[in-house]
Amino acid sequence: MIYHYDVHIHSVLSPCADCLMTPNNILNMAMLKGLNIISVTDHNSLKQLPVLFELSKSYDILFIPGVEVTTKEGYHVLIYFKTLEDALKFDQLLDEHRPNEIEHYGMASITDIEDMVIDTFPFIASDPILLDYQTLTNALKVFQHRTVLAHVDRPNTDILARLNDLEFNGIELTSRDELLISNYGLSRYPILYNSDAHDLLAISETLMQNTIELESLSIDAFFRYFQNE
Repeated sequence: MIYHYDVHIHSVLSPCADCLMTPNNILNMAMLKGLNIISVTDHNSLKQLPVLFELSKSYDILFIPGVEVTTKEGYHVLIYFKTLEDALKFDQLLDEHRPNEIEHYGMASITDIEDMVIDTFPFIASDPILLDYQTLTNALKVFQHRTVLAHVDRPNTDILARLNDLEFNGIELTSRDELLISNYGLSRYPILYNSDAHDLLAISETLMQNTIELESLSIDAFFRYFQNE
């Protein structure tokens, strides 16, 4: 079956996101746009996931627990978890590896099931964590997860030159560039095209580019897609 996805969306827990990016608004917009699969991947935190996960049960949408982690090298990594339990355990690990000195930028909010702000994040969620990529990869081995290197075609990153040195399950591109895909041999990896939405209107439409073929609309099928076997 062919499904439409957007598995790189930011909520108000990401301080760079619009104040309207609340759990209910995100799910409602995903439904209106006809998406089948979504993931909210806030910067270095998964604390909004319990509310999102509970709300998603009322929608005919596959909700995948996720996060966007920025490593010490500045690499952005999308991590998807098979269970909410694993996601929240990983969040505890992130809490242990945050920088002490921060530069404030925006407000990172946590909302309840009615989109009311119940807490604010006491540090800037988008700062790099104090783990390099390899250490992060090792720490993830105890969790059922998939890793996707985020927006690898953006300028000012050397991650494309290091693909052979890194462990991962897929890559994300901001747009389809056949020359870049050919030059770096990217077709050998599963490729995602997400919105990286920080406002509601930016959430992906149901286009041919953001489709994925799965055996069923399930987390198991999504994970099998990225097995790289």
